Parts: sequence; C-alpha cells; structure tokens
Amino acid sequence: MSYSRRAEVYEVEYVEDRDREFVLSLIGGNARVVEIPCGAGRLSRWIAGEAAELTVVDLEPKMVARALERARRGARARLDGRVADMRKLDLGREFDLALIPREALQLLAPADGARALAAVGSHVAPGGLMFVDLATFAGAGGDPDYYDAAADGVWRENWTRRLGAGAELTRRSQQTRERDAILFELDYRIRRDGCETDSWRSRMRLFRYDREWVEAAAPRGMSPTAIFGGYDKTDFSAIAPRLLALYRKCG
Repeated sequence: MSYSRRAEVYEVEYVEDRDREFVLSLIGGNARVVEIPCGAGRLSRWIAGEAAELTVVDLEPKMVARALERARRGARARLDGRVADMRKLDLGREFDLALIPREALQLLAPADGARALAAVGSHVAPGGLMFVDLATFAGAGGDPDYYDAAADGVWRENWTRRLGAGAELTRRSQQTRERDAILFELDYRIRRDGCETDSWRSRMRLFRYDREWVEAAAPRGMSPTAIFGGYDKTDFSAIAPRLLALYRKCG
C-alpha cells in the first residue's frame, strides 16, 4: 500500500496521544515550531493552539493538506505546509522547536537518520530545541500498539475502528526481528454493512536506535540536553519503552 493511499485512513489508524502533553510542554508562548513528518495532523492540531507559528512537513502532499486542515480548527499559530524529505530539508528559515515524532526517524537506517538530524537541526535557532521520539522495543510491548515482544511471526488483531458512513477498518500486524531492525507487516480490512469492501497489506521496517547513537549523532552546534525513557520524564534505562532525546542549539 502506498503512503499516498494510507493518507486516506491515517488519522483513524494513528490516534496515539501519550506524547501530547510532553510535546506541548516544550512549546513556549511565542514559539516557532516545525513538525516533520506531520502525518495527518495527529499532533499538529494541538500544537497549532499553543505555538505562534507552525510549519508542517511531510513527503506526502495529502498528509500535509490534511494536517493543515486539522490544525486550522481553533488555531492560534500562523500555519505553513511544505512537502519535503527530512534528509534534505531546506526551508530557508529557523525555528525555536523542531519535532520528529513517534518512530518517524526509525523508518530510516542510522546513516540516513544522521543526515535527517543534521538537516532538521540546521533549522533550529540558537537556544532552540530539537525533539526526537524513538521506540526502544524493550519490555513486553504495547508501545507502539503494533509491537508485542512475545508475538514474533504471529498475526494478531490490533483493533477495529469506525471510518464513517457505516464503514469499519480492522488492522492486524505481524512482526519479524532482524539484526538491526524489526519488520512489521500490516494487514487492513474495510467492512461496510457487514461485507468486506477493500483489503490491502503494507510493510514497515523500523530500525533500532540506542542511546550511544543518539549522543553521537548530535548535529553540529547542538548537544543532547536530556534523554528520557518515557513521557513522564523518567530517566532512560535499558528497559524503558521510549528513547526521548532533546537537543539544544548552542546560543
């Protein structure tokens, strides 16, 4: 399934909000924020109510359009949308806060991840922050919702959710551990009035990142100021479900 087609169901598929309060706590009253990738605006709609300016960026034009549409509802921020690759980001301006949300960086192998951090970090103003949110795939699972440490090679149903107009979307997932990544296969079924009307599968490889990489990959002129293991700002440990890195640009 193409990323373009996923845009049609993305906001139903990704409703995660465990990170929302953490992200909003990073935004100052007059902050200029860039979110990359923005997806269908899961976070954008909340950020737009807090920031002075918000630029949403994604590879997929449909995602950018939807994120802007959702962000406009009750927005305080001045909004902008761009279609771009985070590895080659060149917006020609600086921000007080750059966000790379949940597992987005892990779609890239570490070498490309370092390029993305450098490109995004170059847009952070002196004294500003860059936030990178990574899954560790440690512990029993459940974060992210398609991961279960005990379910390698087993198809399992994640959820069934309403799409509207009498339709429902069901997603199943299967994971396979690789040397430096986890391959996820995702199976989607749409039913309307009790009948299956559409189905497809997609694959997603998420690379593992560790604390050593996070520290070594700090972009030029930036340094990691905090590394947390969860959205409650607990210290990072080997069994923490998240690897949350905050980098600050030297003033």
